[in-house]
Amino acid sequence: MKKLYIFIALFLTSGIAFAQSDADVLRFSRTLPLGTARSAAMSGAFGALGGDLSTLNMNPAGIGVFRKSEAGMTLSPAFGNTQSGGQTAHDNSFQLGNIGVVISLYNPHFDWKGINFGINYTNMNNFNRHTTQAIANAPNSFSQYLAQDINGLIAYVLSQDPTADLADYFNDLQWMGIKSNFILSDNENQDNPYYEPAIIGANQKKIIKEDGYQGEYAFSFGTNYKDKLYLGITIGLQNIYYKMRSLYTETPDKDNPYELEYFNFEERLKTTGVGTNFKFGVIYRPIPELRLGATIHTPTYYSMTDTYDSEMLTKYKTPVNGVTEYPSYTSYKYDYDLKTPWKAILSVAGVIQQKAILSFDYEYVNYSSARLKNGIDGYDYYEPDGSGVNNLVKEYLRSTHNFRVGAEYRINSMVSVRGGYSFYASPYKEDKDLNKIQTLSCGFGLNFGQFYCDAAYVYKFSKDITRFYSYYDVDPEYDVIAEPIDNKYNNHIAKISVGMKF
Repeated sequence: MKKLYIFIALFLTSGIAFAQSDADVLRFSRTLPLGTARSAAMSGAFGALGGDLSTLNMNPAGIGVFRKSEAGMTLSPAFGNTQSGGQTAHDNSFQLGNIGVVISLYNPHFDWKGINFGINYTNMNNFNRHTTQAIANAPNSFSQYLAQDINGLIAYVLSQDPTADLADYFNDLQWMGIKSNFILSDNENQDNPYYEPAIIGANQKKIIKEDGYQGEYAFSFGTNYKDKLYLGITIGLQNIYYKMRSLYTETPDKDNPYELEYFNFEERLKTTGVGTNFKFGVIYRPIPELRLGATIHTPTYYSMTDTYDSEMLTKYKTPVNGVTEYPSYTSYKYDYDLKTPWKAILSVAGVIQQKAILSFDYEYVNYSSARLKNGIDGYDYYEPDGSGVNNLVKEYLRSTHNFRVGAEYRINSMVSVRGGYSFYASPYKEDKDLNKIQTLSCGFGLNFGQFYCDAAYVYKFSKDITRFYSYYDVDPEYDVIAEPIDNKYNNHIAKISVGMKF
């Protein structure tokens, strides 16, 4: 558990010290197949069914099931709330769920029934979230974390090279702490300085606002052999737009010798990216009542850009030379590459008397295979001491086994009702209850012949544990570890799809 907290804390506190983090890998690698209202109502368990626009992004063999051309779109309002240590924050958003078209060239007079092709955009991730976290009377502070971190670095560097220029080793976060007077040098020895925290105990609060989306444009081709074997391929073009703003504040929980009034640390991050992948799928129908599906998704290879800026501001009650406020700033724009994990899906579905459908998907994802690449000057994100992002991903992430199950019942030729459940296992090796995702869903569909309308409701929930910072020393007596915060994420997602067949 101690190692896992190190892994989590790195992305919470080292966004400046390291341009990218393991959090980026997870954020952009975990996607849920909730495109259309019909597939969302069945929690995405659609891998062996086909005949729905969402299959272009999931199992492209499903495009071969279409016997008529179809166009449709989905709107998706979402309502989220985050509960963090007694604090609750809400966020609402409205995004495009999917929009697409399939052109069917079905010909019943041949064994090979023709070729279908289609284009579909689907929203794979909605990043909108608002989080408020607070700890009253914390036993330590971010100032103490920075002081211990920089003192540990100084001791290590000088033990290796007593004549080293320490300025070459300080990262941006450490420099900001120095320039903002949030950590204070107790002597004039610049060759071997020692830093003290401005405060020890503190009242702590962090507000985080996230926005954005991750989408995919699927260009799919599929065919149908004797209405038994369906084959398909998709070329996926993905785009990412993610924004994060956060404000972390510390105020003394009691009198402090340096008379600090408050400390603010504000961060702003924008991440954009474009990527490409391929998907290969097959569906086989040995008998009319049974369908079997299999899909391979290659890794998505992204070209990414981060634009980041941050500000620290320390304010003291008593002025020194007329000054009470000490600001510091940093900013950067950084290009790099991201490779997400590959994915394999096995599916089975049963059709009962053309009235009911029961569908099941099994999904395998190896998150430890994800990698960041091609940073500044060709940086490969590995470090000899194991602290590089790729080292951490390989050591702390794992393969997961995910499940989706869905059902549909046709009440009559016009009305169908649906429901589903999905489980996405934790990507962490050491705590398998951390950051697993579950969904419960339901919905209905109206078929007017040429036109259709579907609606779905999805309840998505997960939880994790985070800390504002963690410093682990070779001597545990000098560890500086923030109090853990339990976070619960609840999302209520609506899907409304309309479409026509022609």
